[in-house]
Amino acid sequence: MQTINFNYNWNNKLNCKSFTTIRPKSSKYKIGEKYKIMLKNQFLYDAVIVDIRTFKLDKVNEFIARIDTGYSKEECVDIMKKMYGENAENLEYFLILLSRLE
Repeated sequence: MQTINFNYNWNNKLNCKSFTTIRPKSSKYKIGEKYKIMLKNQFLYDAVIVDIRTFKLDKVNEFIARIDTGYSKEECVDIMKKMYGENAENLEYFLILLSRLE
């Protein structure tokens, strides 16, 4: 089983039964697949990907930004640029919906 590692519990989302994450588009993420959810390399629980939406950074809106990070659209975009570098605006991203397995 693959892992999804978080360095920070944005918006305390990892405490919820279902949550989102924004990641650069990758074949690693697949609907229906199970993943080990890690926070700072510490195992939290297993989760399954329920759905994935593809978008470019210029399509982030207040809804996505605040649900995923707890920050405004502008702050979320700035965070993404810091995390993924100068090329961040040219990347395609996945908005991944996960559900905790119990």
